Amino acid sequence: MGKITRLPGTNCRHHMNGRCFYEEWLNPGYTQSWRCQVTARWEASFDEFLSRAEYFGVAEDAVPDLWGRQFQRLARDRFHCGMYTYRQGAPSPGCAHHLDGVCVMGLPRCAGRCRHFGPITDDEQS
Repeated sequence: MGKITRLPGTNCRHHMNGRCFYEEWLNPGYTQSWRCQVTARWEASFDEFLSRAEYFGVAEDAVPDLWGRQFQRLARDRFHCGMYTYRQGAPSPGCAHHLDGVCVMGLPRCAGRCRHFGPITDDEQS
């Protein structure tokens, strides 16, 4: 008897670069390990900045300029992510694997056509 293999998940609306987005689309941001490490670090830095600004009584109109300068320094720092792959023209942080705050490479591998398989519609292809 021959070996049975699953059909590939390509052309599924949940399939991207060999990974499955189904669980992320059900509960966006729920699984912390799928989040982009770079943007998570930026978000944590922003939260810390706001706490410090509030503690020191920084005027509201000065906050955007101060954060802008701090973010410029933060964005120039080396990214601490082994999967970071620069792609020219990609939105911040400029990584080929970044999508809406999620690292595509962190998502589970697509096991092939499954019960969640949903074909891509004509609207989604364009």
